[in-house]
This record gives sequence, structure tokens and C-alpha cells, in this order.
Amino acid sequence: MTLAEYFSFLPYGKYAFYIWLSYLTTLIVIATLFIRTRFIHKNAIKQLRIKYLRER
Repeated sequence: MTLAEYFSFLPYGKYAFYIWLSYLTTLIVIATLFIRTRFIHKNAIKQLRIKYLRER
């Protein structure tokens, strides 16, 4: 299999812009959700540590 054959699916004909824009939008949304969730989780853990250290 040559490199040209391997990437032959990329153009998608006349719908290439719509398809690649959809892929990019999906990737951005998933990455944003992942990063935001990690940030919220770290803050929740930090707040719980502070809360339980005060109670001791």
C-alpha cells in the first residue's frame, strides 16, 4: 500500500470542508470538556482537603 492509497480517504469529495470542520469541532469540544473536568476535579479535591483539615 502506497502513501497515496493510504491517504486517499482524506479528500471526501465536495464535502471535505464540512466533514473536517465537524471533526475539528468535535475534537475541540471533547478536549475542552476533558480539561474543564480535570480542573473542576482538582478544585473539588483541594476544597475537600481544606475542609477536612480545618475540622481536625
